[in-house]
Amino acid sequence: MKRSFTPVGVLPMLLLLIITACKKQTETYPSDPVSAYMNLAPGKYVRYRLDSTVYIFFGQRDTTISYQAKDVVDTLVTDAAGHPGWRVIRYLRDTASTNEADWRAATTYLVTSSFPTIEVYEDYLRFVKLKDPVYNGYSWLGNSYLPYQPYDVTIGFSNDQPMPGWEYTYQNVGATLTINGKSYPNTISVLQAQDSTNVPITAPDVLASKDYWIEKYAKGIGLVYKEVIMWEYQPASGPNPGYYNGFGIKMSIIDHN
Repeated sequence: MKRSFTPVGVLPMLLLLIITACKKQTETYPSDPVSAYMNLAPGKYVRYRLDSTVYIFFGQRDTTISYQAKDVVDTLVTDAAGHPGWRVIRYLRDTASTNEADWRAATTYLVTSSFPTIEVYEDYLRFVKLKDPVYNGYSWLGNSYLPYQPYDVTIGFSNDQPMPGWEYTYQNVGATLTINGKSYPNTISVLQAQDSTNVPITAPDVLASKDYWIEKYAKGIGLVYKEVIMWEYQPASGPNPGYYNGFGIKMSIIDHN
């Protein structure tokens, strides 16, 4: 009778290959889908403190205008491409108001949730706000649908030129945030831009600019914090002084239902 045998040194190697293959087959990202970081149902709302920064006096100084904002999920609609999405209405009122009758509709935007992305269509601009899988360091081109200079008509500066190439990146996945005195567990941060030139301005005769955009989402709630800084400084030209042009937005959650 012929006996078969396996060399002793081969057995550990076979075992290692089997274990490695099993690991590759079962490897998954320990994250929730991006849909878990929204709450898209009719009547759901998030109320924010909203600070809007603009430049006045021909760009010589900035000023901040503050509101309470309430983003309310309205109804399911279909976008121009035939995709279903949720219409969200943003209401504004004075920061000191507690009267529900003071809310005034200010704008609407569309949120579409379709694996693997969450997209927002606002002011004729389409953003890929979230994308699966959710883990620290994962990045994607969230502004890939934007035109070359999306704010050229309304703002008229040049530091929005690279926006279609911005890499959105997940940070602090699973962190607990404290905002306006309340704690929110299971949050994710999405850093969209962090870039500046000649900041702080040490050479007043040289162009300066700053782009910073970050958004933070809480599981089961949606957006809980947003900060945007986009400005450009044009140096003096002859008798004309240097000036700033741009905008800033800060939104921080107050409560939700």
